[in-house]
Amino acid sequence: MLSNRELPADFLRKLEDLEQSYLAASDAIRQSGFSGGPIRWRAEREPILDAIRSGGDLLDIGCANGYLLECLVAWGAERGLTLTPHGLDRGAGLIDLARRRLPQFLGNFHVGCAWDWIPARRYRYVYTLYDCVPQGYLDEFVERLLSRVVTPGGRLILGAYGSQSRNEAPFDVSGFLESTGRPAIGRSEGGWLPMSRFAWFDSGSVR
Repeated sequence: MLSNRELPADFLRKLEDLEQSYLAASDAIRQSGFSGGPIRWRAEREPILDAIRSGGDLLDIGCANGYLLECLVAWGAERGLTLTPHGLDRGAGLIDLARRRLPQFLGNFHVGCAWDWIPARRYRYVYTLYDCVPQGYLDEFVERLLSRVVTPGGRLILGAYGSQSRNEAPFDVSGFLESTGRPAIGRSEGGWLPMSRFAWFDSGSVR
């Protein structure tokens, strides 16, 4: 059952600080919160596509400036996938950048909070990072996405990034899903160590 609790104020302030740091950058990758350069960017993010079986709508929750979506569409085309990008971010300034980056999909980008956003429609593929909410909210966050955002029979992809500079491994998203009774039907990793992890399961999977 979904609760009525709100995200903590200190967590929301951190999101605002992140938005400002992204907007202060001029490079598209840095505006996406990454400073490892284009080679690592692709190596650590392209494995998201391992969860994509065929073309369709792909919603990135926490899309920042839309650069990741732009890349996934291009990388997907190399795999024979036709993806339509959709994005959600709490930062209006970042969504403005995303709309300017992908003007042909202007209406596909929305300003809103990942925790309580209720879209006008649902999506076949939904990608989000585990730290879009505090960890204590993550189980319910997944449930909210399944009940409100992912289309029946659609796929939820949960991701995590580590930090090379801090020698931090990415969060174990597959282990988390299993602990909540939602064992992943697939998983992938990116970079060396690795520096990114992704796990996914389909809406309607037995919990």
